[in-house]
Amino acid sequence: MIVVTACYAIEARRIVNREGVRVVRTAVGESAPEALEGLLGDDVASLSALVSTGFCGALQADLRMGDLVLADVVRHRGEEILVSPQLLERAWKALDAGGYAPRTGACVSVVEVADGPRKRALADDGALSVDMESGPLARWAREQKVPFLSLRVVLDPLGMDLPFSAKGSLAGSVLRHPVWSVRVALSGMLVGRTLGRALNNLMSVLEEGA
Repeated sequence: MIVVTACYAIEARRIVNREGVRVVRTAVGESAPEALEGLLGDDVASLSALVSTGFCGALQADLRMGDLVLADVVRHRGEEILVSPQLLERAWKALDAGGYAPRTGACVSVVEVADGPRKRALADDGALSVDMESGPLARWAREQKVPFLSLRVVLDPLGMDLPFSAKGSLAGSVLRHPVWSVRVALSGMLVGRTLGRALNNLMSVLEEGA
């Protein structure tokens, strides 16, 4: 069974549930693995691959909203977790064949939403993207000896700040920044379509080797 994880409904709504693939919505950030275990229960033993997906922030100026990023290494808590080169190659070829050629490079996982200055600081090490779940989930997958992928879509380019904070509630952020929140939600719907289509294309290929 391939499990695809996302935090928010807007990230997962375009991913098709099919036989052999389960889409799971986890908690945000460091709590994602614990939430995943609770949701899967005994099904953990049947995992053939774990795919972390959703939105990410761009760490390079040439990445635009809607661009796909496929991580070849995940940086988390001072450690670099390598993605299997064989699995990465299969994923990239499948996405490229479907017209969704992603950028491949390092992904950084952080504990709270990265604002503009934080993203620019992280960019100095050459990473492509930043998110909050790929690191914790990559560690968990390694412990479970399960192949791992992180495929994300850029929501906020390098120079763009999101109106949300991991320290506060989503509802509270929306109330404080209503207009900006609507704009981000509309952008999320657009880039979510790209992500969903790319993932559906990828799943059909990964299932063959699961």
